[in-house]
Amino acid sequence: MTVGGILVVLLVLALLGYIWGLGPLNRLNTARGITPPAKLAGLDRITDQEIRSQLQLDQTREALSRINDGKQATVEAYGNLDGNRMFVVIALRGKVDIDKTLADSGAAPDQIKRVGRATCVESAGNLPTQCYRGSNTLTVIAQSGNDGVAVDAVAPVAEEAFNAMK
Repeated sequence: MTVGGILVVLLVLALLGYIWGLGPLNRLNTARGITPPAKLAGLDRITDQEIRSQLQLDQTREALSRINDGKQATVEAYGNLDGNRMFVVIALRGKVDIDKTLADSGAAPDQIKRVGRATCVESAGNLPTQCYRGSNTLTVIAQSGNDGVAVDAVAPVAEEAFNAMK
């Protein structure tokens, strides 16, 4: 009975480690694929190879995976072909230190905003508006592909992408 109880406790801990990205099973979690949704924020995922090539989506995904120890990553664009509303979404398995990333980006403290569970940076200079949403197992960055987009418009995209790709 005691051995059975210990095995059940170990199994539960292993499962929680996998799901929450803690302990030795975190490695299995970071190897899981990321399936991007077909639609995000009411916009279709851009699948046209010519446009994907122009946006360098696949090259960016490969570089991210390479510099992050082979962790699964995806880089997708969602929008209208006329370009009046577009978002680029980057998702990476594992935890990214969002505060450090923002500090390294050079964003001024007054540009950083919390919107729901997302941490966002307002557009400045040549940097687009970006919102980060992360956990121990997944980090999502959503950025506007258009000028003048407020953090209130990008944060829901980051949250929706995070929930869809968990």
